[in-house]
Amino acid sequence: MAQLTAATVRSLALELFDYQFADDAAAASVAHIVGAMASYSRRLHTLGLAGLQPPFGYPAMLAEADRIRRNS
Repeated sequence: MAQLTAATVRSLALELFDYQFADDAAAASVAHIVGAMASYSRRLHTLGLAGLQPPFGYPAMLAEADRIRRNS
């Protein structure tokens, strides 16, 4: 996988968010964090999360509404 560079992060931040990094160290730090997250995201399937619902998914909201109704 190609590495995300500080220069790329700076360009994306400026282009997408009109944000300028104060220095190269901050952009390099963001590039490193994003690269690590991308690497770990490829391993999520090994955690066995198939049955979990997102925290604000429809089934979770229905369960919370039901819980609130019972406790009111």
